Amino acid sequence: MIRAASAAPGRRARRSLLLSGLIVAVGVASVAVCVGLLGGGPPLWVSALIAVAPLVVAVVAGFSGRVRRASTTVLVAASDFAGLAVAVDAGLILTLLVLGRFPSPAQHDLVDAAMLGMLLVATLAGPLGRRAGRSARMSLLGTRRSPDELLAEFAERAGRGTPVDDLLRRLAETMRRDWRLSSVQIWTLVPDEPGLHRTLVVPEPYEESPPPAPLDAAELATLERAGVAGPGWLRLWLPRLVAEQDEAGGQPQLRLAPAVHGGRVLALVVVERPADADRFTTVDERALAEVARRLAIVLRNRDLDEALQATLADLRRSNADLQASRGRLVRTADAERRRIERDLHDGAQQHLVALAVGLRLVRDGLSQSAARPEGTVDPNLEMLDELDRGVRESIQALRDLAHGIYPPLLRDSGLGEALRAAAKRNPLDVSVQAAGLSRHSEQLEAAVYFCCLEALQNAAKHAPESSVVVTLEEDADGPDAELRFAVTDTGPGCDVDNMAAGAGMQNMADRLGAIGGTLELSSAPGRGTTVSGRVPLSGAPLPVTTVTGPVTLPTDVREQRRAAVGSVPPPGG
Repeated sequence: MIRAASAAPGRRARRSLLLSGLIVAVGVASVAVCVGLLGGGPPLWVSALIAVAPLVVAVVAGFSGRVRRASTTVLVAASDFAGLAVAVDAGLILTLLVLGRFPSPAQHDLVDAAMLGMLLVATLAGPLGRRAGRSARMSLLGTRRSPDELLAEFAERAGRGTPVDDLLRRLAETMRRDWRLSSVQIWTLVPDEPGLHRTLVVPEPYEESPPPAPLDAAELATLERAGVAGPGWLRLWLPRLVAEQDEAGGQPQLRLAPAVHGGRVLALVVVERPADADRFTTVDERALAEVARRLAIVLRNRDLDEALQATLADLRRSNADLQASRGRLVRTADAERRRIERDLHDGAQQHLVALAVGLRLVRDGLSQSAARPEGTVDPNLEMLDELDRGVRESIQALRDLAHGIYPPLLRDSGLGEALRAAAKRNPLDVSVQAAGLSRHSEQLEAAVYFCCLEALQNAAKHAPESSVVVTLEEDADGPDAELRFAVTDTGPGCDVDNMAAGAGMQNMADRLGAIGGTLELSSAPGRGTTVSGRVPLSGAPLPVTTVTGPVTLPTDVREQRRAAVGSVPPPGG
C-alpha cells in the first residue's frame, strides 16, 4: 500500500473534546462567579486555574485515540455537568434573592456549605426521584416500571450490545411482570426459512404442543399496514392468531404490534392480559407501539451487523489470500533471481574466468618461446592482451549484472553491507546509516534491499545533482517490533497528491505488502523526496540461507589455473 503523507485524522473528535472542555470550563466559571458574589469559594486565581484545567485536559486528551473514539460520550457527560452547574447557579441566586442582601463576613463560611449541598441535591435528585416513583408504583399498583422506564431500560440494554435472544427474553419477562400480562409472544424471522415464526413465549406452556405455522407473505403484508391491534381486528384479518383462545372459550384481553422497518415486518409482539384485569389504556398501547418500533430498529441493526461481520470476514479472507498470493509471487521472483545469479556465477562467469586464464597462459607461453628483436612487439601478443582486457571487462560486467539480479553480499553479510556496496556503485553521493541491525529472513531482507535500490535509482534519475541518505532502524522489542527504512534525497521534490504512482513504486509496495509492510512517499516541490517503509518483525531472526560450495571449472583448465602467472579477479567479487 502506497500512502501519501497527510494531516493527522480525528479533527472532528478533537473539536468535540475541545467543546466538552469549554462547556465544563464555563460551568465551573459560572459557579465560581456566583459563589464569589456571595463571598465564598477559593481565591479568584484558584478559580481561574480550575476553570482553565478542563480546556488543557481536552487538548491533551485529543492526542489519545481511545479518548477520541469516546468523544461523543465525553460531550454528553460535559452537557450533564453543565446542567448541574446551572442548577447550582440557580440555587445560589435564589439564596441571594431570599436574603435580599449580600452575606455578611460572618456568614461567608456558610456559602461554601450551601454550594456543596446544592450540588449534592442536583446530583441525587434525578436517581432518587425515579427510585421513589418506582417504590410508590410498586406499593400502590404492584408494578415496578412505567412504560417509559421499560423502554429506557430496553434501549440501554440494546446499546450495550446484549445478544438479541437474551434481549428479547428479558424484554418479554419485564413486560409481563411490570405490565401485569398473562403471556407475551414474540414472533421473529428465522434465517433461511420463510415467514415469521413464533420464537418466544413467556411464560413457557406446561404442555408441549407443536408451534403454530409461520405467518406467510400475505399475512405479513397485512401486518405491514397494522398498528397496535386488538382481538376484533385479529378475528377479521388474522383469525388463526386468536383461534386457541376462541377454542378454549376464554376472552382474554389481547393486543399485538408489528415491528416494521423499511416496509418489512421484522417481528411481532403479542401480549395478553386476563379478562378481569385492568383494561389496556391508550398509554399501554402507545408504549407497546414504541416497544415494537425500537425492537424493529434493534433487529435491523442486528441484520446489518451480521452482514457487516460477514463482509469483514470475506474481506479478511480476501486480504489473506491476496497477501499470500503476493508473497508467493515475490518469493518466486526472488528464487528466480537467485537461480539466475547462480547460473551466471557458476556458468558463464566461470567460463569467462577460465578463458581469461587460458589467454594468460597462451600469452606467457608465446612471450617465452618467441625471440623478437629488441623494441618490437609480436602482434599476436598485442591481440592476446586486447582479448585479455575484453574478457576481464566482460567478467566485470557480468559480475555487476549478477549482483544487480541478486547480490551474494546480501545473503552473506546482510542489509547494511549490501546497501553500502550498492551506494558505491550509484553515481550520486550516497551515505548509508545502518547500525545495530540483526539478520532476518531472506524475503524480508530482499524486500527492503530492492526497495532501497529502487529508491536510489529513482533519485539518480529524477535528482541527478542531489545527495542521498539511506537510513535503516530496527525496533526489535515488544509485540510491535518492526524494521524501518528511509531513502531521502535533496532533489527538487514533487507534488505527491498530483503524481501517479509508477511501476517502480508499485513494485516496492507489492514487495512490502507481501510481508505485511507499508510504503510511504513524502515530498514537496523544492524540499526533496523521502521514500520510507515499515516492515513488522516476527520475533526471533529467521535463519539466513548462505550459498557456498566449490567453484566448478572445465577439467582441462583446473590444473593450469593453479600454475597460471598473473592475477584474475576472484569470481565472487
